[in-house]
Amino acid sequence: MPMVEFSAVLDSDEGHAWGVLKKFGEIHKWHPSIVESSIEDNQPDGLVGCIRKLTLADGAVVRERLLSVDDRNTTLSYRFEEAPLPLDNYVATVKLAALTGQSKTFVHWSASFDLQDLKTAEQYQELIGGLIVDGHNSLQLFLTQR
Repeated sequence: MPMVEFSAVLDSDEGHAWGVLKKFGEIHKWHPSIVESSIEDNQPDGLVGCIRKLTLADGAVVRERLLSVDDRNTTLSYRFEEAPLPLDNYVATVKLAALTGQSKTFVHWSASFDLQDLKTAEQYQELIGGLIVDGHNSLQLFLTQR
């Protein structure tokens, strides 16, 4: 099972960063690859089990189910319910940690998945890694503008 991980520091306090990230249905506000996002079936945003529908810049649709939200440990995870990628069992996790005495936050992004074609491992690790890094960089910009 391939795993992609990325860690960095956000120039934002943990509470502000968490307040943005845990709004599961509002990812389109800060992720550059997502032009529209919404929570399906009138479920409350952030309710474990809710599904967000994402429309990507190329018109593709991804559906993701929120698996966990832990306010105390500032962690959330979700999985693909439907995606136009030859991947199975995709699960992503985001974990935040305040940096003591600073208005900065350590963030760790991770994603694991199974491949339908093992020869594509490097290609999809690069693709997922790029989406994570682009999302992180865009989140940083969004947080500093607020």
